[in-house]
Amino acid sequence: MSWLGLDHFVAVKAALGAQAAAARFLDVGGKTSAAQAEDSVEMTDADDAADTAPIVFHLVYEDTAGNVSQRIVTVRKVETGRSGPMLLCFCHLRQRARRFSLDRVAEVFDVSTGEVYRDPVAFFLNHPLLMVAESHEDRAFRLCSDDLTILTVVGAADGRFDPAEQDQLLLHVFDRYEDGALDENLLRGRLSLLTPDHASFFQSLSRVRSEDGRLLRRSLRRIVDADGQLDPAELAFVETIEGHLVKAG
Repeated sequence: MSWLGLDHFVAVKAALGAQAAAARFLDVGGKTSAAQAEDSVEMTDADDAADTAPIVFHLVYEDTAGNVSQRIVTVRKVETGRSGPMLLCFCHLRQRARRFSLDRVAEVFDVSTGEVYRDPVAFFLNHPLLMVAESHEDRAFRLCSDDLTILTVVGAADGRFDPAEQDQLLLHVFDRYEDGALDENLLRGRLSLLTPDHASFFQSLSRVRSEDGRLLRRSLRRIVDADGQLDPAELAFVETIEGHLVKAG
């Protein structure tokens, strides 16, 4: 029996960090980009356009550098970006337009009702004044989110995340999603940004249902076999996942 320790996740983080850096380098055309001191680039690249009725919220937000801040924002609209749904807002802290990734909003306080929401994605995507049509790619990514976290960790467990292993994540999404055609390039862009850690791996594992086990097991086998060798670190993750699926069944 192999046991998972924090050392296993160090290798995962190193592999995914290298991949994310390479993907970001290509995204900016191979040029070095520098964020403004006050906010990260992803937040400052926004215009204060008012496509919908402005609504005021208090957000708890963690940026890509791990900095947590509290913001009072006037939300203008919800957009679909390469990394997922985004809020286009006027930030009252910075007195400028800002864009916030919904996946990085930890908590929403609705100033008009006094209610607190801890599922910002569901709250904003279903808000009657902000609703936008969810793309097939967004829907597929949401459906497979926990599976993709688990599979990404296994693929990077040996300290590398090879293209053949990344392809198996893409195949997994196509295998699970049956509601419409998917844009492969958009999915690849989203998948390249995945950087799960120790906490997100176990959170996702705890949410996997027994009825999803068959497809997950098949994709696990494909990822493990993709580079032609079984690494002990991969085996430790697979045994942990299999143990959970047996209990869940």
